[in-house]
Parts: sequence; C-alpha cells; structure tokens
Amino acid sequence: MTGSFLAWLLPLLVGGALSYGMTSVLLSRMQNLALDVPNHRSMHSDPVPRTGGWALLAGCGLGLAVGPASFPLPVYISFFLLLAVSAIDDVRHVAARVRFATQLIAAILIVLSLPRGVDWWWLPFLVLAGSWMINLYNFMDGMDGFAGSMTVIGFLSLGLACFFAGDLELAGVCALFVVCTVIFLRFNWPPARIFMGDAGSTGIGLAVFAVSVFGWQREAFQLWFPIIVFSPFWVDASFTLLRRVATGQRWWEAHREHLYQRLALRIGVRKTLHLQLALMVAASSVAFAFVALTAA
Repeated sequence: MTGSFLAWLLPLLVGGALSYGMTSVLLSRMQNLALDVPNHRSMHSDPVPRTGGWALLAGCGLGLAVGPASFPLPVYISFFLLLAVSAIDDVRHVAARVRFATQLIAAILIVLSLPRGVDWWWLPFLVLAGSWMINLYNFMDGMDGFAGSMTVIGFLSLGLACFFAGDLELAGVCALFVVCTVIFLRFNWPPARIFMGDAGSTGIGLAVFAVSVFGWQREAFQLWFPIIVFSPFWVDASFTLLRRVATGQRWWEAHREHLYQRLALRIGVRKTLHLQLALMVAASSVAFAFVALTAA
C-alpha cells in the first residue's frame, strides 16, 4: 500500500477547520465580496457571494501541504494558475479567451505530469477531456447543493476505489476533498448562503480530472470508472451543449437550459436535487458493480 491513511488525520482536521473558519469569515465579514446578482438566467432571487470555493479549496490546499501526498511540481502550478484566474473572474470579469487558455494550460500540465506517460495519440484526447471537465463543472454549478453533492459522491467513490486498490495516497486526497466539500455544503444547501464560484467549480473540475487520470495510471481503477461515476454531470452538460450547437444558439453564452435547470424550474430546486442525488448514487453503484463483474 502507498501511504498510511492515519497520516491523513491531521490534514483532514486542519483542512476542514480552515474551510469552515474561512467560510464563516467570508459570510460574516465579507458578505458583499464577489456577489452573484441574479438575472433572468439565474436560479436564485437574492444576491449571494460566490466565494465559497475559495474557502473549500484553501482547506484542501492546506491539507495537501501538511499531508503525505506528493505530486510533480507542474500539478501544483496548474492549480495555482487556474485558481488565480478564476478567483479574479469571481470578483471582476476575465476575458473568455484568457480563461479558456488557462484551462487548456492547466489540463496540459496535468497530462504531462502523469507518472507513466502516455502514447502521443492519447494527448489530445486527455487534454480535451481535462478542459471539458473544468468547463462542465462550471456549467453545472447552477443550483444550490448540486455541484457540491456531485463532488462528495464522486470523490467518495474514487477514494473508496483507491483505498481498496491500496493507493492510500490518492484515497487521502479524495477524503480531503470530501471533508472540505461537506463543510461547504453546510452553507450551500438550499437555500444557499454562499456559492462555489468560478474558482471553486473550475478548481474542483481540475481536481476530478487529475485524480481520475492519476488513479488510472497508478492502476487504482480503469479509466471508465470515473467516467461512469461523474456521468450525471458530463451527460447533461454534453447533451445540452450539442443541442445548443445543433439549433444554432450562442452556445458559449450563459443560460439555464441544462436538463437539471429545466427540471428545477418545473418541480423546484429541492425535489430536483433529491432526484439528482439518487442519480449520482445510482451511477456510482453501477461503476462499482462493473468493478465487481470485471474482477470476478
């Protein structure tokens, strides 16, 4: 086994404590910073700060800093670049070309850091997949408790797979994201008091991609495992994007035409969230069922 899970106890505690404390400060002392003012595309009616991702990822960052995990330097650089640009975008608008270029660079840095390398024909596919995961997490962060729930269930599933495969280092990383996101959900559950924001959604999207490809390379799971686990997100985002392109709409503009948004407008946010939670659990169950079948 790689790493000791007990060595993650302190990182989980300090990471969770920082996430909780920082979120509390952002809500009590800096509640007017980076407000998400509702418009005709929004699912909320009152201004809400979009700084929750700052606290969530700060906790994850501190936990990684004091924990036993070690990754190549380009991995840390990729997160720093992406989070810096996304945090600025939370406060003031950043041009789309700058954001897309940063996301592309972040995905490239992750791919180039893989421990065993990949054949050249894998490179464009993986870079595209990484860029898409960053973007789709941002697209799907449009309803209270939604992106946070996918993060908890997704990383819990990846973490369990890594744990049973003996990769306790990646399992600890997943546990850290679960803990910090559960704390975020304490404030983001409907009606949300704080949003994840661009920094949170893009940062978690990059983390999902990084853990997925590193876990695949380290043989903790097959590549199809995270694809199934996170299918409630990428299927909705991909279908909606393709439909908007096919119908000649401005696909790059903000909207509320995702399947989950259309459902929420019909039956309400809470009922939609409960249905989506059931779908997420079902997707993870299917992924583990396939693991059991292939191992038999």
